[in-house]
Amino acid sequence: MRTLPTLILLTSLSLTPLGLAAAQINPQSSPQPVKAGVAALPTPDGALLRWFLPGDVIPSGGFLLQVTGAAGARSVAVASPQPFTAALGLTQDEYNAVTAIYAPPITDESNRVQRAIFSLNVVARPAYARALGILTTLTGLPPGPHTVTVYAVNGKSQTRVGSATFRTGSTSPVPAPSALKVGAVPAAARLTWAAPAGAESSLVVAYNVYRASATGPFARLEPAPFFRTQGAGGDVFTDAAIQPGVPYRYQVTSVDLFGRESLPTAPVTLPVRAALPLISPELTRATPGNRAVTLEWTPNPDPRIRTLLVLRGITPESLTVIARLGPTASTYVDKDVQGGVPYLYALAAADETGRVGGRGTLTGATGQNLTPPAAPSGLTVTPGERALTLTWAANSETDLRGYRVYRSEGEQSTAQEILLTGLPITATTYLDAIPQGVQARYHYRVVAVNTTQIESAPSVTVTAALLDTTPPPPPVLAAVIAGPTSLTLNWIQAEVPDLTGFEVIRTTDKAPETVLTTLSAAIRTYEDTTAVPGVPYSYSLRSLDRAGNRSQPAVPIRAALPAPAGSTLPTDLRATLLPEKAGVQLRWTTGPSPARYVVYRLSGTLPLQVSDLLSGQSFTDPQGQADSQYVIRAVSSSGELSEPTPTLHVNP
Repeated sequence: MRTLPTLILLTSLSLTPLGLAAAQINPQSSPQPVKAGVAALPTPDGALLRWFLPGDVIPSGGFLLQVTGAAGARSVAVASPQPFTAALGLTQDEYNAVTAIYAPPITDESNRVQRAIFSLNVVARPAYARALGILTTLTGLPPGPHTVTVYAVNGKSQTRVGSATFRTGSTSPVPAPSALKVGAVPAAARLTWAAPAGAESSLVVAYNVYRASATGPFARLEPAPFFRTQGAGGDVFTDAAIQPGVPYRYQVTSVDLFGRESLPTAPVTLPVRAALPLISPELTRATPGNRAVTLEWTPNPDPRIRTLLVLRGITPESLTVIARLGPTASTYVDKDVQGGVPYLYALAAADETGRVGGRGTLTGATGQNLTPPAAPSGLTVTPGERALTLTWAANSETDLRGYRVYRSEGEQSTAQEILLTGLPITATTYLDAIPQGVQARYHYRVVAVNTTQIESAPSVTVTAALLDTTPPPPPVLAAVIAGPTSLTLNWIQAEVPDLTGFEVIRTTDKAPETVLTTLSAAIRTYEDTTAVPGVPYSYSLRSLDRAGNRSQPAVPIRAALPAPAGSTLPTDLRATLLPEKAGVQLRWTTGPSPARYVVYRLSGTLPLQVSDLLSGQSFTDPQGQADSQYVIRAVSSSGELSEPTPTLHVNP
């Protein structure tokens, strides 16, 4: 019967034959028959049996075989899956795979497809079917007709798989295919044959194809087995692994559902065409253009040539076909060229069978890209204390060789540029190391270079100098020259390339530091016309550089204009006797020039100092009496002691 092979193949392709829906039945009842799904091959004392997995799922209770015949009825249980020890011909991994793929449940469509694909292996390899328990052997049956019905057991329910009727006796051989023919097609051999005829042909599911060279043994070709096709033209096998000019012989055998193989067909021979080798045209010129190479040659008039193959590679071993042309073509433009790449070209010819002759002589041509790349964008410069760091965005061109960095020096960006990078660099950053302390301003531009050495337009220009965090050395003050109405400072300064000027600093004992003025870098003298006579001043200087750094102050020098005579003596002196013998209170008004004061009480004609150095305008002498007499002396800011004031008497 042909039912089971057709069923298995359709199941493997996820097709459902009409009328094969399984039914839940009880073996003791009289079930309605469904389309048969059991194949039986008689043996002298029984039969080889094979059936399919209902729903592509292993039944939880295996299978139950009900066998009836002249000797009565009996039941045979078949485990599904069979134990590994019974799965002859399978490795442990193969056994695990085939039993796992059909284990319930079907979880999703992907799982269903996996089972369907695996079903082809089950058909091709009976060992898989035996491991699943869907191929078994009945023995011990008496001669005569017998019927076997197969049920799938799931718990308490049983599903009828199908039945088959057979008569014990000799096992018929597998019928062989017939009418084997072989013919040449381009670069291959094409085999056709007729399917076996007769009753036993229904069990044939596949074929093995064997090939031998002129004197060698036959060897089985892949795929093995080869499943027969259902399309027009019958069974067709294409052997593409043949060598031109070599005679080959072929045989085909049938393979049945139980893995048995038929006798081979009579061998057929693929005819060998004796022909002169094809002579490929020779390239006469390979002309590089912009992203293209133009190839030229003289066509070969050999009428056997049907196709010209254009080959290209970087090395002779890497040549591949980039174009297939007609036999009369004489030129080809390769438009898939990268600039700067050295290419090798050759031609080869092929005849109507696809046989390819030897390639022609190699001809070289270096690709060119005459289109400039885009100008680099995003150029920035980051100053450091020892270097200037450039960064920019990477270009998108695929044939970019790298970048060149140009620099000019000076205040003007139009100064002559120098190339900092000998060869193009591939990085998008560049570190320009500058000797520390150099404060020149540098201007940078970057250009992109393709593999044909074509430069882009330059990037925008960026400008920077080293970060200067080092203050200049302080100036050195010489003596201050005092004139009638001003004080003149003079100083010297160590050489500083980026010196921009000086700050003149003045302080007094009573006033904080004051910056009198800021001078240019060329000046080395300053006249202070705001000095007050008699007031001592402390002068210093700071040097300034271009980065705004200030030096430490110069060592200060004190100086003052001469004070006018008597300008420090107090005036408007008063001495008042305090009540209740509290002493004498003295008051005065300060002189024109700043000073401090010391109070003396006269004892006879000798002065007795009764106060410390005073900066105020009053003093109380607790020992003073009505007849006490006092004088006051001023101490200038330069420390000079004045003459005493006239004697001051106490007012009662």
